[in-house]
Amino acid sequence: MTHLTHTQIAAAKSNDLEAVSSVIRETESLVSARARHYAGSAMENGNTLAEDLTQTGRIAVWQCISKFDGDTPQAFMAYIDRHVSAAMLDVLRAETRPGVTARAAKDFEAALVLASGDPYEAERFAASDAMGDRKMTPEHAYSARLSWHGLDYLDRQLSPDEFEGGEDGREPMTLAQKFERETGIPAELITAADIASHRRTVVRDQVHKTLGALSERQRHVLKAGFGIAPVAIYQPGADDDELAADMGATRYQVQQARTKGSKRFAELYRAGARAW
Repeated sequence: MTHLTHTQIAAAKSNDLEAVSSVIRETESLVSARARHYAGSAMENGNTLAEDLTQTGRIAVWQCISKFDGDTPQAFMAYIDRHVSAAMLDVLRAETRPGVTARAAKDFEAALVLASGDPYEAERFAASDAMGDRKMTPEHAYSARLSWHGLDYLDRQLSPDEFEGGEDGREPMTLAQKFERETGIPAELITAADIASHRRTVVRDQVHKTLGALSERQRHVLKAGFGIAPVAIYQPGADDDELAADMGATRYQVQQARTKGSKRFAELYRAGARAW
């Protein structure tokens, strides 16, 4: 709840010094709270970052006063909150996303939403038409993903489903330790590029392992949909009659194999690829 009045806001918009001071005092707690929140969410944070964000927020308040064209003090505070948060996020992205612009970092975050939080899927989305006029080149999307990831996430504790070894089969470990065990590369020498390369290998192996667990017909139909060797590519739906003839099956059997195989593939793949 704000104590500002219509009269004070109108006077502040006209550069009345006393009214502007009232706005600054009234918004100070909001600015400080947002600065603490965003500094605490950064991979590396501390008093310096919080102070920088606070100063950014104060400047944003000054800039917003004359631009507000709403009707109520509550709308004014909501307007200030939106712009203060946006300004702080731009600074935060610049501090914690080295190597890419604040705009690219923001675009990658939008791709993360499309990818339901999966950064590797977000990299694919970022370079696709789903991004509209914010579509990145594959190289730019890769850089944005590496910048978003950093190497701090290697120290995260794996969930219980991702534990390995130990007497009870659930020895806690970090992602870096898991990577070191699987590749032989010492944890202290791991780079983000190593992570990306290893994940591609894990995903490729998991795809073939999962396909191997399907029935022969399901496996053949799914491979045909993507042209996975040695099966030629067939467009699902459009080429079903031709695929059915080549397999010695009916169109209905092809479609049934695709539906059941896709569902089973998704279940098996998710179960085997949680950690990466």
